[in-house]
Amino acid sequence: MRTLVVATATTPAHVEDEIRAAGHHRLDYMELSTRLGTEYIDYNRVRNGKSLRWVEEKLRMDIRQAMQAAHAVRQRRYEAVISLSERVGIPLGYMLGRHIKHAVIMHHPLSPSKIRLMRMLKLHRRWDMVIAISRAEAEALQKALGLEPDHVAVLNTPVDTKFYRPPEEAASEGEQDRIQSIGLSYRDYPTLIRAMRMLPHIPCHIRIGSSWVHNDASFENEALPDNVHIEPFVHPCVLRKCYAKGRFAVVPIRQSTQWSAGCTSVQQAQAMGKAVIATRMPGLSDYVLDGETGMLVEGGNPKALAEAIDYLWQNPEKASAMGRRGREWVDANFSLEQWVDDFAHLLGKLN
Repeated sequence: MRTLVVATATTPAHVEDEIRAAGHHRLDYMELSTRLGTEYIDYNRVRNGKSLRWVEEKLRMDIRQAMQAAHAVRQRRYEAVISLSERVGIPLGYMLGRHIKHAVIMHHPLSPSKIRLMRMLKLHRRWDMVIAISRAEAEALQKALGLEPDHVAVLNTPVDTKFYRPPEEAASEGEQDRIQSIGLSYRDYPTLIRAMRMLPHIPCHIRIGSSWVHNDASFENEALPDNVHIEPFVHPCVLRKCYAKGRFAVVPIRQSTQWSAGCTSVQQAQAMGKAVIATRMPGLSDYVLDGETGMLVEGGNPKALAEAIDYLWQNPEKASAMGRRGREWVDANFSLEQWVDDFAHLLGKLN
């Protein structure tokens, strides 16, 4: 079955050379396309269009990319399409003919506006497979849309465990002189900053950035204590060094319908052999084994977050043991290789 992969990402220039030189993690859509022997369409292929760009920003939908993908399907006679995000999957589902098989990964499936839109356009009936990135979201989405169980699948997001891995020479305790928090999407940095005010003896480095969203970090009105350092997002090869310098990682998430926000940072940290403290969210429970690979704490509670951070800081052996288990667990269950295999297996059900 001829299949087109539609990736909601901008592929960096020269990234293939960087990947070969072990200077960048492998990209899931490139690995999947190679496995399927097909091409992918990313944001680099999208044509300019000021009016549509304005509409896309308002709706948070990739309409131009959907149009480009639909054109490719007609021109090259693809029989199936994989949309790696609902941003393109929703508009594309309305453009494709009913004879085209269409699988869509949902990263924010419980957004009320998206649920209303899918119901109104009956898009979930046009899709042949809806894929959630956590068990909780799959169950909630199935109930919200009245889908049959075999119409919904769970496929956790992957991490390149060959790129993100503990350094061959472990850092000494003195070199691991901070905790690290990374990311932007749905981050609850105000709660983290308030927690750090209670812990003036612990340095905290926050690296703000995301491949998915472009907005403020929601802490602009917070006065920063001396132990909190705000730093820019960095290239993946530098990011690995940042993880290595931290004793453990903290991923605070705002309460919302985005149940799996932060899963990429959580996985990267664990792949690097770091324990993780994250907000207890229904989706993130798939990505952290509470008490084994990290700790899940109540959201929006600076005191609870401070207590968890202080506990792991004061017990480095415990943090190290969690990190080792996290590395083993992620490598065994969330590797990019396994994700590609699992995806290929799911696609076999579309035939």
